[in-house]
Amino acid sequence: MNAPLPEQAPAHVAIIMDGNRRWAAGRGFPIAEGYRRGIAALRATVRAAIDCRVAALTVYGFSTENWRRDASEINLLMSLCAAFAQSEKPLLQRQGVRVKVIGDIEPFALPARAGVRDLVRATSSNRRLTLNLALNYSGRDEIVRAVRAIVADVGNGRMRADEIDENALRARMYSPDMPDPDLLIRTGGDHRVSNFMLYQLAYTELLTLPVMWPDFTEGHFAEAVRRFSERQRRFGA
Repeated sequence: MNAPLPEQAPAHVAIIMDGNRRWAAGRGFPIAEGYRRGIAALRATVRAAIDCRVAALTVYGFSTENWRRDASEINLLMSLCAAFAQSEKPLLQRQGVRVKVIGDIEPFALPARAGVRDLVRATSSNRRLTLNLALNYSGRDEIVRAVRAIVADVGNGRMRADEIDENALRARMYSPDMPDPDLLIRTGGDHRVSNFMLYQLAYTELLTLPVMWPDFTEGHFAEAVRRFSERQRRFGA
């Protein structure tokens, strides 16, 4: 990137990667092509995040609601997930990207599940950028899981009810050490968070873009970072 970095840059950017299917339908392409172009957009976004010195990038890859889609599309997503884990591993290694998962991938097809877990293991020592893949993820479910864990701990005598606070809840979420996103980007033009990181987005700056995800570029990411830098964050003050 040739432009200087803004003084106030986000440390953690989250993205709802919306518009793959609409992009394909609008061009008369099969859905698979939209998702394949979406993987290319994610590759470019990782490069842009590194260039912008972002520490963490969290992308919404597969929600729990996505299981409601046609079986053929779910099978396609499982195949693409497995292919992504295998094909992107060498590049992510070279870039120094550590991959983590938020969500429950146990229900995934075996090739996808095994591929993602291998990718997480292979990149675990990298520190340049943390790429969090939200897979089979639900913000509401994450909170429910944390509450259930607290109830179990209180019931077993491992903690007292008066010790329950925000820290106790956060400690039982998928990635308790991950800072809240500074910026959420949603592509595709819709204005909603779609059950994504509901607890963590309390004071996140929101940016909705009309561009469909397969058309999202490094330039779009850099512009989003620039626009973030112009906002004054008060955190309720």
